[in-house]
Amino acid sequence: MPLSHLHQYQQKLAQLGQRQLLLLAGEPAWQTAQIQQITQLCQGDWVTISSNQPHAILPEQAIRLLGREFLHAVFDANEGFNTDALAMLTGTLKAGSVLILCLPDIERWDSYTDNDSQRWNDAQGVLSTPNFMAWLKNITLGDDKAIVWQQSTPFQLPKLIEKAKPWALPQGKPTAEQQVILDNLLLSTSGIWSVIAPRGRGKSALAGMFIDQYQGNVLVCAPAKNSTDVLSSHTNKAISFYSPDNLLALCINNEIQSDWLIIDEAASLPIAQLEVLCGYFPNVLMTTTVQGYEGTGRGFMLKLGDNIPNLHTYQLQTPIRWAKDCPLENWLNQLLLLDELESDFERQKQGGVDIHQLQGNWHNNISQLHDFYQLLTSAHYRTTPLDLRRLLDGQKQRYWSASINKKIVGAVWCIEEGGLPFELAYDVWLGTRRPRGNLVAQSLVTYGLTPDAMCLNSLRISRIAVLPQYRRQKIAATLIANIVKESQKQTIDYLSVSFGYTEVLAQFWMQCGFQIVRLGVHKEASSGCYAAMAIYPLTEKGEQLLRSSLRAFALQYPQIEQQTKLCLADNLIPNHIATSQDRWLVMAGFAFAHRPALTVYESVANFLAGYEQHYPLLVAFFVDNKSVEQCVAEFSLSGKKVLTKQLREQCAQLMAEKDPQLTSRYQQWLATYSHPSCFDFV
Repeated sequence: MPLSHLHQYQQKLAQLGQRQLLLLAGEPAWQTAQIQQITQLCQGDWVTISSNQPHAILPEQAIRLLGREFLHAVFDANEGFNTDALAMLTGTLKAGSVLILCLPDIERWDSYTDNDSQRWNDAQGVLSTPNFMAWLKNITLGDDKAIVWQQSTPFQLPKLIEKAKPWALPQGKPTAEQQVILDNLLLSTSGIWSVIAPRGRGKSALAGMFIDQYQGNVLVCAPAKNSTDVLSSHTNKAISFYSPDNLLALCINNEIQSDWLIIDEAASLPIAQLEVLCGYFPNVLMTTTVQGYEGTGRGFMLKLGDNIPNLHTYQLQTPIRWAKDCPLENWLNQLLLLDELESDFERQKQGGVDIHQLQGNWHNNISQLHDFYQLLTSAHYRTTPLDLRRLLDGQKQRYWSASINKKIVGAVWCIEEGGLPFELAYDVWLGTRRPRGNLVAQSLVTYGLTPDAMCLNSLRISRIAVLPQYRRQKIAATLIANIVKESQKQTIDYLSVSFGYTEVLAQFWMQCGFQIVRLGVHKEASSGCYAAMAIYPLTEKGEQLLRSSLRAFALQYPQIEQQTKLCLADNLIPNHIATSQDRWLVMAGFAFAHRPALTVYESVANFLAGYEQHYPLLVAFFVDNKSVEQCVAEFSLSGKKVLTKQLREQCAQLMAEKDPQLTSRYQQWLATYSHPSCFDFV
């Protein structure tokens, strides 16, 4: 079939309100030649995402496209397949659009090396992703509406099915769904509202219509100004736009007021920032997609809803930017399992809970993959399409499920950590290396007293989820107990978990036998909570790690409490267990290496007793808790880098005044790559 037929085909697509995938599988030079012809035949925006094409948008910058509309696009996946970027790009395409997907010849997909795997795989380096590529192949070649053009085969177009009722784009007037929401918003005197929906359902258009009809002040906030293009096109009024950081600063200084704040693409902003902004305005409308491929995703509903109890949520179901049953949307939903979980939400008849460790060869058990991933999607706020990539091709992973009457109601996803060379772990302890992966193990080394956490073998609980209607039946605790039992039979020294800290979650993990050993000082974007880390020792080496980690936590907790204003329950606080040797060790690590300042606040204050007059900078930063900016200004320094250098140098001087011989021995020891247990200086 001549390629020239594509133009007429694309015009028919537009009349039907559909969008279509066009797979170009072959050599890059051949793809470029075909794209040149296609773009001449079918005029449009042809926005391109590629990691190496000139004038293209980089995959990691695809979030800039949210809230905008385009006709036609190219997604270059020859070297890396960023599924988040693909989903964002697809959601911006109008009816009649063709999405060109560039990939190597299909025969080579089994050995496809995905440069994007560095972003989601906990191991080092890039991976081949045969399972995802097999998944992609089955879905794409099995889709009779997709245009598949291989370099070795002639061009063919699938048949378009005529519809009895022609499709028409709404001409600026609200749909019935939108009108119901508009009526309620216009009647509101105070409240926080969210409108959520998949792409193309008219969320941003609804916000623009509201601005047009509302007789009062409305501010608009979004990740980027061009994210409000669709919103702006649905009102004749000028948009009062503010970036999130700028708006927050104005609010804090009481320099801005408005009847309404509209936050477009709200899931792209951190949960904590959304919470704060909502507190400054009598009425707030947040519009967003929550399919997980942008920003906080599911966390927007599962966490923000908990933190704002009076949140009113509406959903838009019917697509506006294209017709129902769009071939491109159906293909993407199937590829990334973006469809909502179909759950009866009625509890099954009571039955026993069966715990199983799953094999993980998901590509051979698609139904089990679908059930496992959809459960995580519906019940865990951190789940994103990246997790699907990890499930299919990630390394060093283990899985457990809980079933009642053969229905999966709970799931745990674990990742193996540790088992790394001492030299690497020691460099991490010194602060000179930050390798990818090993989330908890590496953090315990960075802020701990020894490099052991990265050398020992551990299993990190990355996700644990139970369907809402089956909670409070000890299913999660039963899953954890089974994992403990199985892990004790193997060469695993400890279990670990990282979670957004709440009192309820902290008590859950304690009841499961874990102890908190780390608490972050910055809120997670996805949960709006501070990150906590806890471990469960399984061997004597694991017990030793727990003891040393608790001593390190005891040294840091007063400063963590100061910065976060979190007051842990008494049974969570490790009091007065740090030793004099611990203090000397962390002081040496800060003064003579590159360890973080958080590790030494308490120790510096202890060392400063009687020396305060000689070290005003140390007093200002570590005792008076003045900020970096305040210290830089007060002591006439050129910036943070110089401040950090002076803090390290003055800590070294303070140590030398306390005990010059001991200080020298610590400085020499740091260069030997010896384990801290090898010395007994104090």
